[in-house]
Amino acid sequence: MKVYKLMILLLLVFSAPAFAGRIFGNLKEGGSSVGQGVEVQIKCESDNSYSTKTDEYGAYEIYVQAGRCDLKVGYKGQWTPTFPVVSSDDPARYDFDLVIENGQYVLKRR
Repeated sequence: MKVYKLMILLLLVFSAPAFAGRIFGNLKEGGSSVGQGVEVQIKCESDNSYSTKTDEYGAYEIYVQAGRCDLKVGYKGQWTPTFPVVSSDDPARYDFDLVIENGQYVLKRR
């Protein structure tokens, strides 16, 4: 019985990405990578929230439920306005430049 429960648990843990859509991309400011540790948050229609941080190259990757979502970035002590993204069975790439408009960072898709 213990083996059965363990197998079910492992199946659920390792199959989670199969039920979610992959959103990935790079963040840059002024043509250069934003670097490691910049927080990326995605909130979907069902109020599920997901977050990750960029790697040393400013790249991020996150698995979220399929559907329409809003992405925002926490950078240099402030959060950008949200940017609409769509998650599906196919991976979706969203590369952004962080630019300052009216004193606030905003996301501009490349």
